[in-house]
Amino acid sequence: MTGCENMNGRRNKIIEADLQSVLDEGGNVWAIGDVHGYAQTLVTLLHSLELTHKDRVVLLGDLVDRGPNSCEVIRIARENPLIYSILGNHEDMMLRSFDVDNIGMVTNQQKNWFYVGGRATNQSYIDEFTNSNGDLEDFDLRMRVGRDLAWLDSLPHHIVLDDFRLVHAGYSPWDGDLDSQSTENLMWIRSEFHNAITPVDEKRTVVFGHSTMPGFGLKQSEIWKSEAELQNSRPAAIGIDSCCYGGKDPQLTALNLQTGDFVKQRVLPIEQRKKELKT
Repeated sequence: MTGCENMNGRRNKIIEADLQSVLDEGGNVWAIGDVHGYAQTLVTLLHSLELTHKDRVVLLGDLVDRGPNSCEVIRIARENPLIYSILGNHEDMMLRSFDVDNIGMVTNQQKNWFYVGGRATNQSYIDEFTNSNGDLEDFDLRMRVGRDLAWLDSLPHHIVLDDFRLVHAGYSPWDGDLDSQSTENLMWIRSEFHNAITPVDEKRTVVFGHSTMPGFGLKQSEIWKSEAELQNSRPAAIGIDSCCYGGKDPQLTALNLQTGDFVKQRVLPIEQRKKELKT
């Protein structure tokens, strides 16, 4: 049970026009897989990309949960003008479940979200707004939570460019027009999309996160490519979630839509230790 309402996915034409302009002018657009609260690993990866003002980054959803600092990941994504983000299923759960009035408790509203990683996100906000005396700065916390949730609630569910579709989970091959598909498909779908024997979009490669490389039987140093191909021999779909929250070799992956190159950043040991201390 996902809890998603059966509504159509949201796009943002301004974001799409900006990204397409960057690609048309020879700039780099990097798609980055699920960050899951690993803020310093994300910062290290972004630094390695050597971004210029002409480049852009798209985070493919699941910025939050499981890792040690989701609060900081949201701040980075919200405040950096070079970064755009897509709504993932974990952001959707956060929007439905975050209970700032009872942030120090496990309420009925939060318990299902906590079970799938939301407890770490909740704790990251407590840590951020607990002062040196050990007191929670309630007003500042509420202001920050309000801004963050409003920002998350404005994010597109997918981004459509001339040669690519960027989405958190994927599309159903059977549910008709891709731009009219439900948010449940876009944020949750797995095998039905992965196993499609023909492209869901004949003109565009779908780049997605959500499903991890170990889930595909691959090493975390790899990326997944669909066996189905477009007419120009490009893969119909590419998955880039390297599972930074677990597995034998947790990593975060960036894919360059301009060149097809990808860059990997292993999760920093300090963030892995922070996670272990919190669990």
